[in-house]
Amino acid sequence: MTATAPEVLRAARGAWRRRTRDPFIPEAGRSLLVHCSHHKAGTVWVRRVLRAVASDYGLRMDVVWANPPRRHTDIAFVAEARHFDRTRLPSQEFRGTHMVRDPRDMIVSGYFYHLWTTEDWAQEPRAELGGLSYREHLNQLDVGDGLTAEIERAVAPGGNIDEMLRWDYHSKEFLELRYEDFIADEQSEFARLFRHYGFTEDAIALGVARGERYNFKNISRRNLGEVAPGQHLRSGRPGSWREHFGPQHREAFKALTGDLLVALGYEENQGW
Repeated sequence: MTATAPEVLRAARGAWRRRTRDPFIPEAGRSLLVHCSHHKAGTVWVRRVLRAVASDYGLRMDVVWANPPRRHTDIAFVAEARHFDRTRLPSQEFRGTHMVRDPRDMIVSGYFYHLWTTEDWAQEPRAELGGLSYREHLNQLDVGDGLTAEIERAVAPGGNIDEMLRWDYHSKEFLELRYEDFIADEQSEFARLFRHYGFTEDAIALGVARGERYNFKNISRRNLGEVAPGQHLRSGRPGSWREHFGPQHREAFKALTGDLLVALGYEENQGW
Protein backbone atom coordinates (compact mmCIF):
# COMPACT_ATOMS: atom_id res chain seq x y z
CA MET A 1 0.00 0.00 0.00
CA THR A 2 1.39 3.40 -1.02
CA ALA A 3 1.69 5.93 1.79
CA THR A 4 -0.31 9.13 1.47
CA ALA A 5 1.37 12.55 1.48
CA PRO A 6 0.28 13.31 5.10
CA GLU A 7 1.62 9.93 6.24
CA VAL A 8 4.96 10.57 4.54
CA LEU A 9 5.12 14.02 6.16
CA ARG A 10 4.33 12.61 9.62
CA ALA A 11 6.98 9.92 9.20
CA ALA A 12 9.55 12.52 8.15
CA ARG A 13 8.71 14.73 11.13
CA GLY A 14 8.97 11.75 13.48
CA ALA A 15 12.36 10.74 12.05
CA TRP A 16 13.62 14.32 12.44
CA ARG A 17 12.46 14.48 16.05
CA ARG A 18 14.07 11.14 16.86
CA ARG A 19 17.38 12.46 15.54
CA THR A 20 17.21 15.88 17.19
CA ARG A 21 15.18 15.38 20.39
CA ASP A 22 16.03 12.64 22.86
CA PRO A 23 14.04 12.34 26.11
CA PHE A 24 16.41 9.79 27.66
CA ILE A 25 19.30 10.55 29.99
CA PRO A 26 22.60 9.28 28.53
CA GLU A 27 23.22 6.73 31.28
CA ALA A 28 19.77 5.22 30.76
CA GLY A 29 19.89 5.14 26.99
CA ARG A 30 17.01 4.65 24.59
CA SER A 31 14.82 1.71 25.60
CA LEU A 32 11.52 0.12 24.68
CA LEU A 33 8.80 1.49 26.98
CA VAL A 34 5.79 -0.64 27.93
CA HIS A 35 2.66 0.47 29.76
CA CYS A 36 0.07 -2.10 30.85
CA SER A 37 -3.34 -1.25 32.23
CA HIS A 38 -6.88 -2.53 32.71
CA HIS A 39 -10.25 -1.39 31.37
CA LYS A 40 -11.55 1.53 33.49
CA ALA A 41 -8.21 2.05 35.27
CA GLY A 42 -7.04 5.37 33.84
CA THR A 43 -6.36 3.79 30.46
CA VAL A 44 -7.57 6.64 28.25
CA TRP A 45 -5.78 9.27 30.34
CA VAL A 46 -2.37 7.59 30.22
CA ARG A 47 -2.75 6.66 26.56
CA ARG A 48 -3.36 10.30 25.62
CA VAL A 49 -0.37 11.43 27.66
CA LEU A 50 2.00 8.85 26.20
CA ARG A 51 0.78 9.53 22.67
CA ALA A 52 1.45 13.25 23.13
CA VAL A 53 4.92 12.60 24.54
CA ALA A 54 5.61 10.20 21.69
CA SER A 55 4.70 12.96 19.24
CA ASP A 56 6.89 15.47 21.09
CA TYR A 57 9.96 13.27 20.70
CA GLY A 58 9.22 11.41 17.48
CA LEU A 59 8.74 8.11 19.28
CA ARG A 60 6.66 5.39 17.63
CA MET A 61 3.77 4.26 19.84
CA ASP A 62 1.79 1.11 19.18
CA VAL A 63 -1.48 0.24 20.94
CA VAL A 64 -1.35 -3.49 21.59
CA TRP A 65 -4.37 -5.77 21.77
CA ALA A 66 -4.01 -9.34 20.55
CA ASN A 67 -1.40 -8.13 18.05
CA PRO A 68 2.30 -8.03 18.94
CA PRO A 69 3.97 -4.60 18.89
CA ARG A 70 5.45 -3.63 15.56
CA ARG A 71 9.18 -4.12 15.10
CA HIS A 72 10.28 -0.50 15.48
CA THR A 73 7.92 0.38 18.34
CA ASP A 74 9.30 2.73 21.00
CA ILE A 75 6.23 2.71 23.29
CA ALA A 76 3.99 -0.36 23.55
CA PHE A 77 0.68 0.61 25.15
CA VAL A 78 -1.10 -2.54 26.35
CA ALA A 79 -4.62 -1.41 27.21
CA GLU A 80 -5.65 -4.82 28.61
CA ALA A 81 -2.84 -6.40 30.58
CA ARG A 82 -3.79 -9.94 29.59
CA HIS A 83 -2.37 -9.16 26.15
CA PHE A 84 1.11 -8.48 27.55
CA ASP A 85 3.53 -11.13 26.34
CA ARG A 86 7.21 -10.38 26.84
CA THR A 87 8.17 -13.06 24.32
CA ARG A 88 6.50 -11.02 21.55
CA LEU A 89 8.15 -7.68 22.35
CA PRO A 90 10.55 -6.27 19.75
CA SER A 91 13.15 -6.03 22.51
CA GLN A 92 13.57 -8.08 25.67
CA GLU A 93 15.18 -5.05 27.30
CA PHE A 94 12.37 -2.72 28.34
CA ARG A 95 11.13 -0.42 31.09
CA GLY A 96 7.53 -0.98 32.07
CA THR A 97 4.74 0.60 34.07
CA HIS A 98 1.52 -1.03 35.22
CA MET A 99 -1.50 0.83 36.58
CA VAL A 100 -4.32 -0.52 38.73
CA ARG A 101 -7.38 1.05 40.29
CA ASP A 102 -9.56 0.01 43.21
CA PRO A 103 -11.38 -2.88 41.50
CA ARG A 104 -14.64 -1.98 43.24
CA ASP A 105 -14.58 1.43 41.51
CA MET A 106 -13.74 -0.36 38.27
CA ILE A 107 -16.91 -2.42 38.72
CA VAL A 108 -19.08 0.66 39.23
CA SER A 109 -17.46 2.56 36.36
CA GLY A 110 -17.71 -0.47 34.09
CA TYR A 111 -21.37 -1.06 34.93
CA PHE A 112 -22.50 2.45 34.00
CA TYR A 113 -20.30 2.47 30.89
CA HIS A 114 -21.58 -0.88 29.66
CA LEU A 115 -25.19 0.31 29.86
CA TRP A 116 -24.60 2.41 26.75
CA THR A 117 -21.27 1.43 25.18
CA THR A 118 -21.17 0.76 21.44
CA GLU A 119 -18.17 -1.58 21.68
CA ASP A 120 -18.75 -4.63 19.50
CA TRP A 121 -18.30 -7.25 22.23
CA ALA A 122 -21.06 -5.68 24.36
CA GLN A 123 -23.56 -5.77 21.46
CA GLU A 124 -23.03 -9.35 20.31
CA PRO A 125 -25.95 -11.74 21.04
CA ARG A 126 -25.05 -14.39 23.63
CA ALA A 127 -26.64 -17.80 23.93
CA GLU A 128 -26.15 -17.85 27.71
CA LEU A 129 -28.15 -14.61 27.92
CA GLY A 130 -31.01 -15.95 25.85
CA GLY A 131 -29.84 -14.23 22.70
CA LEU A 132 -29.43 -10.84 24.36
CA SER A 133 -26.22 -8.85 24.16
CA TYR A 134 -24.44 -8.02 27.41
CA ARG A 135 -25.58 -4.40 27.10
CA GLU A 136 -29.20 -5.44 26.58
CA HIS A 137 -28.93 -7.82 29.53
CA LEU A 138 -27.65 -5.08 31.85
CA ASN A 139 -30.41 -2.71 30.79
CA GLN A 140 -33.06 -5.28 31.75
CA LEU A 141 -31.71 -5.47 35.32
CA ASP A 142 -32.07 -3.03 38.17
CA VAL A 143 -28.87 -1.38 39.44
CA GLY A 144 -28.33 -3.92 42.22
CA ASP A 145 -28.57 -6.95 39.97
CA GLY A 146 -26.65 -5.14 37.24
CA LEU A 147 -23.71 -4.55 39.57
CA THR A 148 -23.75 -8.23 40.53
CA ALA A 149 -23.67 -9.14 36.84
CA GLU A 150 -20.77 -6.76 36.30
CA ILE A 151 -18.82 -8.32 39.18
CA GLU A 152 -19.32 -11.76 37.67
CA ARG A 153 -18.28 -10.54 34.21
CA ALA A 154 -15.17 -8.77 35.49
CA VAL A 155 -13.82 -11.77 37.43
CA ALA A 156 -14.57 -14.31 34.67
CA PRO A 157 -11.61 -15.35 32.49
CA GLY A 158 -10.57 -12.41 30.37
CA GLY A 159 -12.34 -9.83 32.55
CA ASN A 160 -10.47 -6.80 33.85
CA ILE A 161 -10.49 -8.00 37.48
CA ASP A 162 -9.36 -11.44 36.36
CA GLU A 163 -6.42 -9.67 34.67
CA MET A 164 -5.52 -8.00 37.94
CA LEU A 165 -5.69 -11.29 39.80
CA ARG A 166 -3.30 -12.91 37.31
CA TRP A 167 -0.77 -10.07 37.02
CA ASP A 168 2.80 -10.60 38.32
CA TYR A 169 3.28 -7.74 40.79
CA HIS A 170 6.92 -8.64 41.43
CA SER A 171 8.36 -8.20 37.93
CA LYS A 172 11.58 -6.18 38.17
CA GLU A 173 10.95 -4.35 34.89
CA PHE A 174 7.64 -2.85 35.99
CA LEU A 175 6.91 0.13 38.20
CA GLU A 176 3.55 -0.47 39.89
CA LEU A 177 1.17 2.51 39.85
CA ARG A 178 -2.27 3.26 41.26
CA TYR A 179 -4.94 5.44 39.66
CA GLU A 180 -5.85 6.94 43.04
CA ASP A 181 -2.30 8.21 43.55
CA PHE A 182 -2.45 10.00 40.19
CA ILE A 183 -5.76 11.60 41.18
CA ALA A 184 -4.26 12.76 44.49
CA ASP A 185 -1.00 14.13 43.04
CA GLU A 186 -0.77 13.78 39.27
CA GLN A 187 2.42 15.84 39.00
CA SER A 188 4.41 13.63 41.36
CA GLU A 189 3.06 10.41 39.87
CA PHE A 190 3.67 11.33 36.24
CA ALA A 191 7.15 12.50 37.25
CA ARG A 192 7.73 9.10 38.87
CA LEU A 193 6.48 7.33 35.73
CA PHE A 194 8.73 9.25 33.34
CA ARG A 195 11.70 9.06 35.70
CA HIS A 196 11.33 5.27 35.67
CA TYR A 197 11.39 5.46 31.87
CA GLY A 198 14.81 7.12 32.10
CA PHE A 199 13.74 10.58 30.94
CA THR A 200 15.73 13.77 31.45
CA GLU A 201 14.39 16.38 33.86
CA ASP A 202 13.22 18.52 30.93
CA ALA A 203 11.40 15.55 29.37
CA ILE A 204 9.86 14.68 32.74
CA ALA A 205 8.55 18.24 33.07
CA LEU A 206 7.03 18.04 29.60
CA GLY A 207 5.42 14.67 30.44
CA VAL A 208 3.96 16.15 33.63
CA ALA A 209 2.51 19.04 31.63
CA ARG A 210 0.93 16.57 29.21
CA GLY A 211 -0.57 14.73 32.18
CA GLU A 212 -2.27 17.91 33.35
CA ARG A 213 -3.46 18.78 29.85
CA TYR A 214 -5.32 15.48 29.57
CA ASN A 215 -6.59 15.12 33.13
CA PHE A 216 -10.24 14.58 34.01
CA LYS A 217 -11.13 18.24 34.50
CA ASN A 218 -9.49 19.49 31.31
CA ILE A 219 -10.92 16.74 29.09
CA SER A 220 -14.43 16.47 30.56
CA ARG A 221 -14.85 20.16 31.47
CA ARG A 222 -16.20 18.96 34.82
CA ASN A 223 -14.77 18.75 38.31
CA LEU A 224 -13.75 15.34 39.55
CA GLY A 225 -16.81 13.59 40.96
CA GLU A 226 -19.37 15.47 38.87
CA VAL A 227 -21.33 12.70 37.18
CA ALA A 228 -22.20 12.80 33.50
CA PRO A 229 -24.27 9.77 32.43
CA GLY A 230 -23.47 8.37 29.02
CA GLN A 231 -19.88 9.65 29.04
CA HIS A 232 -16.74 7.51 29.09
CA LEU A 233 -15.39 9.86 31.77
CA ARG A 234 -18.37 9.52 34.06
CA SER A 235 -17.11 10.59 37.49
CA GLY A 236 -13.47 9.66 38.03
CA ARG A 237 -13.74 10.03 41.79
CA PRO A 238 -12.11 7.33 43.92
CA GLY A 239 -14.36 5.58 46.44
CA SER A 240 -17.62 5.88 44.52
CA TRP A 241 -18.21 2.14 45.07
CA ARG A 242 -19.39 2.99 48.60
CA GLU A 243 -22.47 4.67 47.13
CA HIS A 244 -23.45 1.61 45.09
CA PHE A 245 -22.22 -1.57 46.77
CA GLY A 246 -24.76 -3.27 49.00
CA PRO A 247 -24.09 -6.25 51.29
CA GLN A 248 -24.70 -8.69 48.40
CA HIS A 249 -22.05 -6.97 46.27
CA ARG A 250 -19.52 -6.95 49.08
CA GLU A 251 -19.98 -10.64 49.75
CA ALA A 252 -19.92 -11.59 46.07
CA PHE A 253 -16.80 -9.54 45.49
CA LYS A 254 -14.97 -11.03 48.48
CA ALA A 255 -15.92 -14.57 47.49
CA LEU A 256 -14.69 -14.12 43.92
CA THR A 257 -11.51 -12.08 44.45
CA GLY A 258 -10.09 -13.39 47.73
CA ASP A 259 -7.42 -11.12 49.20
CA LEU A 260 -6.91 -8.98 46.08
CA LEU A 261 -7.85 -5.74 47.84
CA VAL A 262 -5.44 -6.48 50.68
CA ALA A 263 -2.66 -7.42 48.27
CA LEU A 264 -3.12 -4.17 46.35
CA GLY A 265 -3.21 -2.09 49.54
CA TYR A 266 -6.82 -0.94 49.26
CA GLU A 267 -7.88 -2.70 52.47
CA GLU A 268 -6.09 -4.02 55.54
CA ASN A 269 -8.30 -7.09 55.87
CA GLN A 270 -11.54 -8.65 54.66
CA GLY A 271 -13.66 -6.70 57.16
CA TRP A 272 -14.57 -3.86 54.81
